[in-house]
Amino acid sequence: MVPIADLVLGDSRLQPAAHCLVCGSDIPPGEGVTARYEGRWLRFRCAGCLARFGQDPERFLAGHGEGCCQGDAECSPMSEWT
Repeated sequence: MVPIADLVLGDSRLQPAAHCLVCGSDIPPGEGVTARYEGRWLRFRCAGCLARFGQDPERFLAGHGEGCCQGDAECSPMSEWT
């Protein structure tokens, strides 16, 4: 598990469109969450996807994600951060 405090958050406002590493959803330009992990900048659809990534980063980096929000950024409760 990677504590959220150990991830370096970046500014997503200038980022191009991407696919979420966790749920696979499209992330429009300038949206989503951008974080640095082990020297790589990664993009996430929402805070819930970032929290899921933090629980098992190697799984998601290997492409074995199961998703968390199916692209619905509204479904990520703050409890995922604790």
